[in-house]
Amino acid sequence: MRYSSAPVLIGLFLAGMPAAAFAQARLTVEVKNRTANGTAIAGDEVVLQLYRSQEQIESLQAKADVDGKAVFEKILTGPDMAAVATAKHQNMAFRSEPVALNPATGEFSASVQVFDVSTDTSKLSVGVHHIMVAVRGAALEFTEYMQLKNASDRAITSVKRDAENRPAVIEVKLPQGFQDLSASGYLEPEALVVTPDGFYDTMAVPPGEHQVTFSYKVGIDRGAVKIVKEITLPTAELMLFWTHGQGKLEGLGEPNDRLAGADGVPIEYYRRSALKPGDRIAFQLSGFSAKKSDSYTWIILGAVFAVLVAIALWRLRPKAAPTRSGAAGRSGQQRA
Repeated sequence: MRYSSAPVLIGLFLAGMPAAAFAQARLTVEVKNRTANGTAIAGDEVVLQLYRSQEQIESLQAKADVDGKAVFEKILTGPDMAAVATAKHQNMAFRSEPVALNPATGEFSASVQVFDVSTDTSKLSVGVHHIMVAVRGAALEFTEYMQLKNASDRAITSVKRDAENRPAVIEVKLPQGFQDLSASGYLEPEALVVTPDGFYDTMAVPPGEHQVTFSYKVGIDRGAVKIVKEITLPTAELMLFWTHGQGKLEGLGEPNDRLAGADGVPIEYYRRSALKPGDRIAFQLSGFSAKKSDSYTWIILGAVFAVLVAIALWRLRPKAAPTRSGAAGRSGQQRA
């Protein structure tokens, strides 16, 4: 889900519900620690945010008991009411999916999965990394798909901090002169910090595999464009795709193979395996000839990643007070 905001998510639950009088009910939040032999969650702070007509109207607090439950009594319900629960564990905030507060129901429940937190970034890696390059007018357009992996059963953050005390959890290096960065899927805009060299994500990485997708452009107002792509995480396999006939690609040797595009134009691809942090992929593009983009082929290639993971609504960010009202499925920007 790209950049889920409270109005969008809450709206999905409220659309089409019949009108009814407002009533009160009980909502039980169950907090579960998914880390094996994880620390106790008793006493963890649980915050319940209530929304009416997609706007936050109230924030309630309670503590998880020994069973990981926090009970909220006499909460307002109605046809346009919804709630989102957040549990704070080991200085991180974990959020539930939205719950529609249908007034016909007197009992509601929400579930929040939490994890113990680690700063062992050696557990992070990339399985498959695809880079699509195509000419779009007066620019090269890059679309990157990364299969991000957290091999542990803990949420991974980083000891590396920026000037505003935000953790630099995942760093991505981009070619010199990149512009128009756009991210989707796993990445959330409020958690990204863009630098002259690329960007880094300040949110902790939950266990499992996650689809990271982003795109950007590099101008081609000069004769040749030199591209240097630095690897920042161990990467099992990187594949670079280039539409044959849009220009000349040099520096990567002969392509490993070619694919037939939807319009019959070949797409070359280059494969590199077992890449380490600090490794660089360097090549040069010249002799540009803009052609009709093979969007269909890009969609087919990108769809491979759609089945890798179901993008979770919860993402993690360091805790701080106060919590800013905003997105369901993510925390407000918080600090450790």
